[in-house]
Amino acid sequence: MIVSRFRSRSGFGLMLILLVAGALRLFQLGAADVITDEALIAFRSIGYIDFFASPYQTTPYEWFSDVPRWAMLSFHDHPPLVFLLQHWFFMLFGESVLTLRLPFALAGTASVYLLYFVGRKLFNERTGLIAAALLAVSPYHVWISRIGLQESVVIFFSLLTLYFFIKSFDDYRFWYGWGVALGLAFLTKYTAFILLPVFLIYLVWKERHLFKQIHVWLAVALALLVFSPVLVYNASLFSERGHFDLQFSHVFGQQVEAWQSLPGKIQAGGIADRLFDLAPRFYQGLLLPMSLLLISALAYLLMKFFRSARDDQKPLLLLGLLFDFYLLSFLLTGPASRFVVVITPIIALIAGWFIAERSRWLRISLVSGIIIFELFFTVDTLFLVQPVGAEDVTYSRLRRDSAFWGYHQLDQFIEATVSNKRPAVSFSTRYRFLEDIKQQALTRAANNEPAGILFVYDQNMDDLAALWVFHRQLVYRGWPVLTADQFMEQDRGIWAAQGITDIYFVDVINDMVLQRPLDERTTAADLLAEELNDIEPTIIKRPDGRAVFAVYTISF
Repeated sequence: MIVSRFRSRSGFGLMLILLVAGALRLFQLGAADVITDEALIAFRSIGYIDFFASPYQTTPYEWFSDVPRWAMLSFHDHPPLVFLLQHWFFMLFGESVLTLRLPFALAGTASVYLLYFVGRKLFNERTGLIAAALLAVSPYHVWISRIGLQESVVIFFSLLTLYFFIKSFDDYRFWYGWGVALGLAFLTKYTAFILLPVFLIYLVWKERHLFKQIHVWLAVALALLVFSPVLVYNASLFSERGHFDLQFSHVFGQQVEAWQSLPGKIQAGGIADRLFDLAPRFYQGLLLPMSLLLISALAYLLMKFFRSARDDQKPLLLLGLLFDFYLLSFLLTGPASRFVVVITPIIALIAGWFIAERSRWLRISLVSGIIIFELFFTVDTLFLVQPVGAEDVTYSRLRRDSAFWGYHQLDQFIEATVSNKRPAVSFSTRYRFLEDIKQQALTRAANNEPAGILFVYDQNMDDLAALWVFHRQLVYRGWPVLTADQFMEQDRGIWAAQGITDIYFVDVINDMVLQRPLDERTTAADLLAEELNDIEPTIIKRPDGRAVFAVYTISF
């Protein structure tokens, strides 16, 4: 009776945790601007094409007159699973910011559920529930679940791999699940390779006899089979061009002329810089209460490990290996927030175990206090247009990647402008695969009203935001798009002659809008706005009511 009642309470607690986790990850999911690398991923995912119109990082799609079949097996900079997953969501639910982020929010919520099972299997029910509760309200994990970056999916498959790994000690059939999950983790992002030394060292240290089991080696073969599209892609790329994809070519020191611009790797700096930046990156995602809890939990784990019996050391060893190797990976890749966030479930698990070991009243106090703080930090960081308090005290600087600059409102204006219309004029494209995409879009919109619209935008806008708002319309719907600089270089009379009847010029009118660095800005948009000062523009405002864009309409 007592066990049944405890399970009932646990079930209710888990359900409540998942409801909170889902609400935090799904509420107003499409409201924030698309201003991070999620634009690069989503832009390519719509058509499942490895192309984003950058002269500094071209792709195999641009190198061959006909895109080879092997080039569709992966992408030049990342493995293909997230692109494919997002592509399916766009096909099912349509092209929107909500759809862009939905698979990542669902993966984030599912990770909370998985962490409960991992904690329960490694330790006990109480640890699983506390760890899941901490992850559910973590501002770090909620943040990564609400933007379209691979890390949310990497976390999910890493936890799934860890769960199957633990379960396989009791039932050999779980080795096959482990192999598939590990292959899917690799297929999501190469950073998941950090799991391999963790599992290998643990098996050598504590379960060496398992190397004699055929199930383990069949599981490894399954992982390779799942990952094989990337292996075929790289073998074909090496055969055609003499180098591997962007990530592997960097690891092996291959100099690729087409990929000389690697800003992410340059910004990471040297090992000393990465080591110096590591603690601040942790703090920015955890903030003070969770940072103090983590330090206490790590000290307790270390003490407990050396004082425990051999069998009791096993879960602590696995957690310690995961934590240490993630730290090592951050030194190799650079401690950017999007990389460091993958350790959040391990932090929640260590902290959950530490709290579960305390006395009842201390346990209740710690859980209640931390959850209240974390909920406040999460809401203040990710949901309020104007946060309360000070950065890195009451809210995290992560909010800069989930901010409300006004690009989403501009995107809504553009979408409303072209709704139920099709381009009467469309620019010819340079590549055959782009021309095919454009023709397919025009065919789908054949019954819509033709409109001779040309969009012109201020080149000083943030590059990634412009990619999503404007270049998506150009590539996937055929609408003609120019920067103000390109527009000013042309004779104005040519547009009417080509069939353009309406030009929409979008100008940035507020310095608070996220823009290019100052040294890269141009004046063409300012000059064009001066020419059009007798036209009353439509003003686009961001959620706090500040005017950020002016849209001038020129009709012929």
